[in-house]
Amino acid sequence: MTTKVADLTPDEFLLLLDDFYAEPKKRNKMTPEEVKDLAIRLNKKIDVPFIKETGEEKILVKVIFKIDTFLYDHLPNEFYDVIRSTDRGISDKEARRLVRRLTRLANKKIDIPYLPEPVEHFAIKFVIGMVVKAARKKLNFDGVRANSEAITVPDSDEDIEALVED
Repeated sequence: MTTKVADLTPDEFLLLLDDFYAEPKKRNKMTPEEVKDLAIRLNKKIDVPFIKETGEEKILVKVIFKIDTFLYDHLPNEFYDVIRSTDRGISDKEARRLVRRLTRLANKKIDIPYLPEPVEHFAIKFVIGMVVKAARKKLNFDGVRANSEAITVPDSDEDIEALVED
């Protein structure tokens, strides 16, 4: 059972504050294995100009870390509990809304000069779409990542259904 804020001990409240004010190096929620896996999957979908495949994956790891840090800053950290659970989750409507809003905001806040803008936007939408899709009921991050090849990333932020629905 989850503890309400009013019932938190002083130590639990301090842990909550420590999590909120974490230093930049600790401002991510994906595991290193998840980041590496996503970089490999994203690399199958995009091409970074003038870079060899192994270099692309290293660049995409950095891109995914940037996006994960962005999500840490703009979503409650408890959201990541939902992406790892199949019994709790958000609705399709909420998933579409979140992907649209987060993608637009991330594209304004994250600038990756070595990626062409369309590739940057695709990478941001792909990673955010994977995380938000995993937050839907009956889905989780491992399952969504495993099926990433079947995921379509639409050009338009308005036509997001293909990204978040089964």
